Amino acid sequence: MGDQPRPKSTEKSGRATVSWDTGLSARPDNVRLVRGFMSTDPLVPSTIIVGEGMIGSAVAARIRRRPHYEEWSRPTDWSAPASLGADLASTLADGPPPQSLAIIWAAGRADMKSELDEQAAVDSFRHAVSGVLAASTAVAPTRIHLISSAGALGSPFESNRFELVDSPYRRLKLNEETTLQELHDDVRIHRVSSVYAAPRASARAGVVGLLVANSLRAVETPLFARTVTMRNYLHADDVAEALARAVAEPDASPTLIAARRSHAMNEVVATVRNVVRRPVPINYRPPVNDHDMVFDARAVSTLVPQRSLSAGVRLVYDDIVGR
Repeated sequence: MGDQPRPKSTEKSGRATVSWDTGLSARPDNVRLVRGFMSTDPLVPSTIIVGEGMIGSAVAARIRRRPHYEEWSRPTDWSAPASLGADLASTLADGPPPQSLAIIWAAGRADMKSELDEQAAVDSFRHAVSGVLAASTAVAPTRIHLISSAGALGSPFESNRFELVDSPYRRLKLNEETTLQELHDDVRIHRVSSVYAAPRASARAGVVGLLVANSLRAVETPLFARTVTMRNYLHADDVAEALARAVAEPDASPTLIAARRSHAMNEVVATVRNVVRRPVPINYRPPVNDHDMVFDARAVSTLVPQRSLSAGVRLVYDDIVGR
């Protein structure tokens, strides 16, 4: 969702295909985890996280710190989207039925630079979501939270839009939102800005996370942006906090999860340099999307913590050096 290096992708008929990949690399490529937190409090919904990359992992860690949950995880073959629903149905049948369910759909690895087989991606999404909803709604009322892209689609508020660039990724995210609303009545769509965290083997890190890690290693970071391009970066923990609050407080439904202030890329690099106290080697590449990503702070969900970029960079730095 940002100006970071292009991820690896699989090739099919000359174009990259999208898989709903959690990012976990310790298992076979087609095997991923679906994680559940079953609530022991009848007033708090049980939560299922589909996708365990940067956002999904942060949400799981955030919910794990709260009381009244029993956690489970189940490996699932994601090469066949229908298996996701079947495996979930089997897992839910093994325990007592929950009072209500919240599904956080945080799966997918494409970004603005990805070339997509768009119809195959939409079909895969529809089949996977249909199976999950069939399994969940059979046992409890279900609300599904979709992690969408503020960078690709902009703010959901008409008065707060910036110029958008048409791309396969933008069309994919829009199709996901539309498809989910066609499939289910109780949907919350959260458009999220560019996310970052400390790099881990199990997830991407975002631009800011890569800048910190590569500075510590004295490795050059390619950036697909100009120095003055404005970007909006949010730490994964802040996204997780907003989503955890949205699940625990059913009446609160954020639609824009973003930082309240955007920063020029040269300001981002300077912030990393000041925190790490080392040079930050950069290789600026031709931008894919050169438009500024700036939001009205009043449009950002009140559930998003107000962490500054400097504090977020410090959190990434402390996470890396503390391992």
